[in-house]
Amino acid sequence: MTPETLIVIFGIAGSVGAFYISWRAHKNAFKPTGSDEELVKRFVETAPLHLLQGPTETSKPLPDQPRGV
Repeated sequence: MTPETLIVIFGIAGSVGAFYISWRAHKNAFKPTGSDEELVKRFVETAPLHLLQGPTETSKPLPDQPRGV
């Protein structure tokens, strides 16, 4: 085998190894998420009632917020 052949073989093997490492890191980087029912229930129970009703037409705008936004 010539030195060029060995360089190509090691280069291909290194590329395959780097691809595997990056694929494994990408696969493990994302985790499925969902709402925690107990946490949502606790949040709603402790929230002030006037915030749970949502904005209405007669609601006062915030001090820095123009009317109609």
